[in-house]
Amino acid sequence: MSPALGGVAAALEAGRAAGIAPALAAAVLRDGALVHASWHGELPAPAPRPLRPDDAFDVASLTKVMVTTTLAAQLVDEGRLALDAPAARVLPGFEAAGKGEVTVRQLLAHASGLPRWRPYFERAVKDPEAGGAFRPAGERPPALAAAFARGKALVAEAVLAEPLEVPPGARAEYGDPAFIALGLALERLGGAPLGAQAEARIFRPLGLGSTFYLDALDPPAAARRAAGIAFAPTGWCPHRRETIQGTVNDANAYAMGGVAGHAGLFSTVLEVAAFGQAWLEAVHGRPSPVPAAAAAEFTRRDAAPGSERALGWDTPSRGTSSLGARLGRGRRGAIGHLGFTGTSLWIDLDAAVVCALLTNHVHPSGTNDKARMRGLRQVFHDAVAEAVGVG
Repeated sequence: MSPALGGVAAALEAGRAAGIAPALAAAVLRDGALVHASWHGELPAPAPRPLRPDDAFDVASLTKVMVTTTLAAQLVDEGRLALDAPAARVLPGFEAAGKGEVTVRQLLAHASGLPRWRPYFERAVKDPEAGGAFRPAGERPPALAAAFARGKALVAEAVLAEPLEVPPGARAEYGDPAFIALGLALERLGGAPLGAQAEARIFRPLGLGSTFYLDALDPPAAARRAAGIAFAPTGWCPHRRETIQGTVNDANAYAMGGVAGHAGLFSTVLEVAAFGQAWLEAVHGRPSPVPAAAAAEFTRRDAAPGSERALGWDTPSRGTSSLGARLGRGRRGAIGHLGFTGTSLWIDLDAAVVCALLTNHVHPSGTNDKARMRGLRQVFHDAVAEAVGVG
């Protein structure tokens, strides 16, 4: 029987009843101890059943911190990656279209001048080979590894050619292209696919056996990894003409074969919370796969004008934050991140509280109602603060 905080469970059950998400899971750690874990709603296929602790969620942009940011922090600590060096030094070709002075730090801080989003996947849809992966399920070729390899090449080509919207460091604008570029750079620097590096350097050391990418460039390995796992669906995709379940929701990540620096990761709520705890341990100088010195640097707000971002991480906004009104108000504040599918991870660095919330808010429509999801996150975090006596 998992521990549960009554007010927290009630808030999440109310969110489910209101139709904010058909499946929700939450975990809260205080001083490293699990004080809350609950699962609400159900999975619809192959037959409706209650949500279970081992069910996998597409964590969407939590990938940015759980993989890309953490690998970057490790490589910075090892002296293999320089935050203030041009990113083109580790990603040749990135200097195109005026990006030669963009630094690794600026990519991590969303201050590179790159756009918020681009539909790079459309290049794959139109391509004779890569487009096979976007045909209706019954019309797709039996072997798609080559299609996804071509799709990844097309997305990489587009990111390298992407011009800046403003000069580097002139603004903070959250976006995916910077982290797609970072993922490509880390693959080149690490000499291995992003998923393999994450498994060896992050997931295995932390014991995260249910956190993974499904790499469509290696179909046998992906099939083995997905065997026996039930996935929360993430809604209708007009580009693939199917309801997504067991493949990445993000279209650009899907075109790349499901493994990217900005999206693609699947996990469970207990493992997302455990990952958050690893960063909290590092911030407090305790042993962790996250280097303490890098953690101090990566959790500091960036200097870009108007920035509320650290390196990879978000911090509570000056206005209305999804963290609510009570957590993250201490001297050190909080770090966190959100995911499009309805996921979030927030870490109160003073109160030593880790809050993981995974939902499939975008199911069945495939769209995200930001206002409703922000409201649920605020209610959840305020209920946590009330239950553990913070604020």
